[in-house]
Amino acid sequence: MMRPVAQSRIRVLLLMVADVVCMGAAWAFVVWGYRAVGLGHYKFGAEFYLQLWPAALAFVALNALFRLYHGNLFYPAAPVSPVEELRRLAGASVITHLGVIAYLVLAYQTTEHYSRAVIVLSGLFTAALAQPARDLVRAVALRLGVAQIPVVLAGSGDAARRVAVSLSDDPYTGFRVVRTFTDDNHAIVPESRKLGVRILLACQDDRLFRCQMSEFVTWFTQIEYLTSADTFPIYGAQTVSFDGICGLEMVNQRRMGALRTEKWLLDKTLAVMAFVSLLPFFVLIPILIKLTSRGPVFYRQNRLGRNGVPIRVWKFRSMYVDADERLEKLLASDPARKAEWEANFKLADDPRVTPFGKFLRKTSIDEFPQLFNVFAGDMALVGPRPIVEKEVPLYGAAYATFASVEPGITGLWQASGRSGTDYARRVALDTYYVLNWSPWLDLWIMKKTVGAVLFMRGAC
Repeated sequence: MMRPVAQSRIRVLLLMVADVVCMGAAWAFVVWGYRAVGLGHYKFGAEFYLQLWPAALAFVALNALFRLYHGNLFYPAAPVSPVEELRRLAGASVITHLGVIAYLVLAYQTTEHYSRAVIVLSGLFTAALAQPARDLVRAVALRLGVAQIPVVLAGSGDAARRVAVSLSDDPYTGFRVVRTFTDDNHAIVPESRKLGVRILLACQDDRLFRCQMSEFVTWFTQIEYLTSADTFPIYGAQTVSFDGICGLEMVNQRRMGALRTEKWLLDKTLAVMAFVSLLPFFVLIPILIKLTSRGPVFYRQNRLGRNGVPIRVWKFRSMYVDADERLEKLLASDPARKAEWEANFKLADDPRVTPFGKFLRKTSIDEFPQLFNVFAGDMALVGPRPIVEKEVPLYGAAYATFASVEPGITGLWQASGRSGTDYARRVALDTYYVLNWSPWLDLWIMKKTVGAVLFMRGAC
């Protein structure tokens, strides 16, 4: 069996290769495209850009500085969150390409040999594609069973079970649990020594963890302490210490006026761009709806907006005009389907949906008209999905948090591919989004949503 440290080093190497290949591909695509449309008539050909290859090494160096390679002795054991990875990759790309421009200006070569537009566009493409390139490499590594970092897990509660399940098929983290221990088990260190595993995931009670900490530090190089609490803002948090008392500073970014303004501008700008790019759908889909079933093109649903204020949400009609009657008859005659409806307020094979409506829902095209709600200020581009009055009790004490923001066209629940999960998990994801909101979280969700729509993953 390959040594644990070797698996870690392979993972670091694969991520570095992904970064270099992504940057090279972005440059090649932009240079080729720029010249293909007749804008690249320079003294030197496209191959001249190869002389800038050290920029790829600078990109990798910056990513290392930003702690974007994990599992190795010289890096953190666990990766940063996907949202933070997106932010840091974008920052590294911007800095790298600005550095290239600065070098060329100082060398007096910019106007003679290079196009600054090519460099800027290459930087944008690198920033946008670096994480998808990494995701592809991580998915392949998981499927092949390589570059998976061995860890041991301590804990027997619900948090430990959730961690074990999530890591079993999580390509992003790259952790492979090779041994699980109960809470109060003093064989953790000796057994981990035999396995050669130096990373511990501790899902223990605080008092028990503190009691065993003196044992853990005799062997483990990295200890990940995971609490069972998942309802506080952790994005952007940092450790603090006051007179030896350690803790976390948690940042509630949704309460910052400047960031709220940034979200408003981001929503409106991207909504306009989305509407323009989707204009052909707004012409074609109404025609197809009319041809496949009788009834109006649009459907407006009553939902709850921010602070519980009623709003009407626009959709392309995907149901029969007598949908309510069909639902009542089904629930009255089928107890199993009634139980499914009462648990999730949706049905896996909904008889109310037209054949063409199934396609609209599978591709999420039925949601496109909600851009009108964004323009009206009723909804945001990204946020928790709007709910009906009957669903409020399912949120319990979390409803006040949920209702403190505008509902969104897409959200963390949809982007995570979790539309088939139970309602309790949906509430947890919605609450996590509100408490950990940031502009970068919105961008990450939109990136994931594009992939989910294109590949029809997780649609209702």
